[in-house]
Amino acid sequence: MDTLVIALRVALSLGVVLALMWVLHRRMQKGQFGAGRARGRRAASVEVVARQGIGGKASVVVVDVDGERLVLGVAEQGVTLLTSREAPAPDLAIVTAPVALPTADAFRAELDRQDQAAPGLPTVAATPQDTGSAAAPLSLRPRGRRAQRDETKRTVVPTAQQLQGSVLSADTWRQAASALRSRRTG
Repeated sequence: MDTLVIALRVALSLGVVLALMWVLHRRMQKGQFGAGRARGRRAASVEVVARQGIGGKASVVVVDVDGERLVLGVAEQGVTLLTSREAPAPDLAIVTAPVALPTADAFRAELDRQDQAAPGLPTVAATPQDTGSAAAPLSLRPRGRRAQRDETKRTVVPTAQQLQGSVLSADTWRQAASALRSRRTG
């Protein structure tokens, strides 16, 4: 009976401690303690522009802080201000006059002009001497692949012996299926 009372007291104490931790956590998230004091101040905007490693644990970092550009040296020992100056103004395109968009008639005229152009792929002259005569079409091949020089080359299919024990081998799949069947029945 004595151990039951002690176990209940421990469980109750643990519950109170956990509830207190939960309440404190919720208040910290809402900013009702120390974190809420800085709420009225304007937060400094910090933007890392660039970072370049120059050694094992050393790097140079360019940072913009409230309109000022700082070049910082960062090492294991600490952070050192190398130089500072005014941050460059962002490149903004300000439109002061109304932008003239093409009318529907101009768009339709451009579409008609494109439709009247010769359909098909663009062509190039077969040889430099044939610039005025018939042109040969461009060769079509996917980018990144080399042109196949020998048309007689074929894809090599591996033999069953080469695939033996591989995931690509049909015998491997048959063995796996028979192993599964034997486990089900036995």
